[in-house]
Parts: sequence; C-alpha cells; structure tokens
Amino acid sequence: MLAQLIQDPAKAAAALSRAPKPELDAYGQLPKLASTFDHVDGLFYFTYAVCIFFFVLILGVLLFSVVKYRRKTFDQPPASNTTHNTPLEVVWTVIPLIIVMVMFAWGFKGCLDMTTVPQAASQNTYKATAMQWNWTFTYPNHPVKSSGAVWLEVDKPAQFLLESEDVLHAFYIPSMRVKRDVVPGRYQTVWFTPTQCGEFHLFCAEYCGEQHSQMYAKVHVVTAEEFAKAPWNTFDDSTPALAAKSGENIYKALCSACHTVNGQSVLAPSWGGDKGLFTKKDGNVVGRARQVVENGQAKTVVADEAYIRESIRMPLAKLAADFAAKANMNAFGPDKLSDRELNAVIEYMKSLAQ
Repeated sequence: MLAQLIQDPAKAAAALSRAPKPELDAYGQLPKLASTFDHVDGLFYFTYAVCIFFFVLILGVLLFSVVKYRRKTFDQPPASNTTHNTPLEVVWTVIPLIIVMVMFAWGFKGCLDMTTVPQAASQNTYKATAMQWNWTFTYPNHPVKSSGAVWLEVDKPAQFLLESEDVLHAFYIPSMRVKRDVVPGRYQTVWFTPTQCGEFHLFCAEYCGEQHSQMYAKVHVVTAEEFAKAPWNTFDDSTPALAAKSGENIYKALCSACHTVNGQSVLAPSWGGDKGLFTKKDGNVVGRARQVVENGQAKTVVADEAYIRESIRMPLAKLAADFAAKANMNAFGPDKLSDRELNAVIEYMKSLAQ
C-alpha cells in the first residue's frame, strides 16, 4: 500500500486530503469528544495515570537500589540474606488487584451502556454495510442510500445495524468513542448520540485486505433543519454531464480503492488513460478490445456497455486476463447499485475516454 502511494503522489495526496488531522482534546491525546460516551475518556486517562505512576515508582526504586546497594569492593558481603517478605508480597498483589478490578468494573459498565440500545436510538436505526473496501449506509425512513459518507442529526440518538458482505471489518468512529466488530454472517449493533455539528471520521479498525487503509468514510453531523433536506441525496442524471458527475461520486465512494482513472493498474483494470475501458474513434466513444477469461478459456471481447454491466453485476463471469489471479470483486446487484446509478457510472467511464 505504501509503495503504491509513493509511486502515485496524486493518489497519496487524495488519501491524505480525505482524512485531515482530527482536533485533539485538552490533553492533546484523544480526538475531540463529540458524543455522550465521556466515560471512555475517564477510563483511558485513569489507566494512563496508573501506568505512569507505577512506571515512575518501580523505576525509581530500581535506580535507588542499584546506586545504594551496588557492590563497592570485590569481597563485599551481601547487604541482606532475606529472600522472602510476605507482607510486601501481599501488598504488591492486593493493590494491583484492586486497581485492575476498578478498571474492569469501569469498563464493564461502559460496555453495557454501549450495547444496551435505548428506545430513542432504536427508533432511529441506520444500516452500515461493510465490504472491501467501502461503507454503504441506509437511512431510517428514506429510500436513498449513501456511500463513503453518512449524515446524522445532532443531539439525536442513532443506532447502527452493522453487516459485512465479505470479511471481518470494524466500525470505528474515534470522536464518538464507539467501536464494534462487523462480523460476516451476523448482525452487530452500536449506538451513540452525536453532540456536536461537524465532520468526523469513520475507519475500519480490523485489517480486511490490501486496501484496508483506504476503507474510510465521513460522518456529517448536522442540524435537524439541514438533515430534513436529505443532503446525501445528490444523485442527478438529468443530463449526460450531470450523470457523469454523479457517476464520479459513486466511483470515489465505491470503486477508487481498486480501480484507477489514470491508466495505472495495480489491483484491477484502470478506467482511464491509454488503458481505459472506452476510447474515442471518429468522434464517437467506443469500447476497447479486452482479453478476458470466461469459464477458464481466454477470449477477446469489446468493453461495451453490456460488458460493463455484466462485469459489475457478475464480476466473475468474464475476468480481465491480466487480473484473473487477483479477482475478488464483490457483485453489485440492484440492491447495492440501482440501474440509474450503474448508467451514471458508465457515463463517467465514457467521459474518461481518450
């Protein structure tokens, strides 16, 4: 991944621009708290303080003993022959046990708070679908989904129903102090109440493949008035140019982790450049000839609209010959990518033709 970013500075700049540095808390440590789960910070700093205290204490006793009781002459006898001190051993066993039990009780209560979904949050349930390497969100009482970004209403508890389409992922929003594994074949839930308007970061916190570091989404917390306008519903295909723009947004959210648009191919065929899917010929945009593998047999096909649709709906039907060994693309059925959205993606591909 690092090598790819170094080879493609534009891609590296784009990746960095998508994840600006978060605001830090008063101690310069955790991202600024933007939810009601403040007990996470308290437990974190309590554990931090305990670690520092005992590190200094043990290191101080060790250094004092090394200096005071060091051997000054070769024949110096030992300062003491004591090998056992029961009261001391009880003290350094009982005190750490009490501290650890406090941490456990504190963390257990916080875990219960996070996993016990209140009624207000259950009535405002989102669905977050994880797949290599993007996030797709379904909104309560709204038919339009969004990819790569999600909008929430400030001060309104929200529950997320989590599912994975492929491998193990993790739903992690540092500013909200929530993290939950997304396990294939099983629904998980997480909830929180956003308390500040702004833009926050959602990461996958479980290694899920080569482009794991690009599995990132933005969390927009807005006012009730702004949320009522459905700001995620920006799809427009009323003209070919607007359709291509909408297709570009879909590309950035769902496809950019694997497909490039500059002709450089690493994980999957590039959509643009001199190796793009479409080319201009006699003033028209036509599909390029491509080598594919179908049912184990090599053949040449034209990358026309029918081929593109089949490759998105059933990506394993005809594998690009150069990438057949790496093929692991998920199928995008109508429930994930509508026909209108698919047409917009094709319009964007055509706009890249040279």
